[in-house]
Amino acid sequence: MDAKLMALLFLGVVVPAVGHRLLFAACLRMLSRKGMIRKNFRDEDVITGGGVAVFCYAAAAQAAMLLVCLFAAEASAMLRVGVLFLAGSASMAFWGWLDDCSPDKAVKGFRGHFGALWKERRMTSGMWKAWGGGSTALLVSLALYGETLSALAAAGLLALSPNVLNMFDLRPARALKVFALLAAVAVAGGAFASGKAPCWVWMVPVAAAAALVFRHDAAGRLMLGDTGANYLGFAAGFSLATNLSFAVQIAMLLVFAILHLLAEFVSFSRVIQSVGWLNRLDQWGRPAETK
Repeated sequence: MDAKLMALLFLGVVVPAVGHRLLFAACLRMLSRKGMIRKNFRDEDVITGGGVAVFCYAAAAQAAMLLVCLFAAEASAMLRVGVLFLAGSASMAFWGWLDDCSPDKAVKGFRGHFGALWKERRMTSGMWKAWGGGSTALLVSLALYGETLSALAAAGLLALSPNVLNMFDLRPARALKVFALLAAVAVAGGAFASGKAPCWVWMVPVAAAAALVFRHDAAGRLMLGDTGANYLGFAAGFSLATNLSFAVQIAMLLVFAILHLLAEFVSFSRVIQSVGWLNRLDQWGRPAETK
């Protein structure tokens, strides 16, 4: 392992760890002062919008890593992917944050948001998030692959993956586990794909930041909110779009589309609770009082 890669990995792990140590308590106080309190599945008041911490830790590390790449005259492809990752994820986190801050929480699901637009002629916070996220996904995909079918597949993954995490962010740490699963699929798929832009090194700070907040989320003391779901979903989608072959990307798109369709008619929480091994995986990491 060369010195440059070691420096990138060091920054990707240490910067989030230092940020968490110094800023996490202040972040919780800021969220509380802003009134970012929501009822969890047990009808308890919990601070939400915790994805802000994940984004800040990872973004600070990625910015430092980009500076290292710049001064080390790293290949342009590596820098371009890093810049697109940071810019796209920042945009996604922003749209999620706006949704977290919105008092409009009565409308749920695609049918609800599109129904409000069609029947009431109003844009809900969820629709603004969908518009902003979709635009971000399209722009990032075009910057990655140009006007090609690969860009369309990447745009689909980047647009749908944030909402996939949002659909599962209904129990402590569940969204983090789905993020880890999607990241693992991307890493495994990258071993068989060729010609894809380098991405895995930019995922290191995201994984580190997610790991740092895991115990707080699992204990039910913090919710990622739409900020976290949007951010981690984009990161997972970006990893899938830059590591998987085109055929596997299409397969993942079909999986995502099926999940979105099922979510309108099926409770994923009930399905998970009814399947033994899924329920055990879902419960893993949670203290007894949150189960």
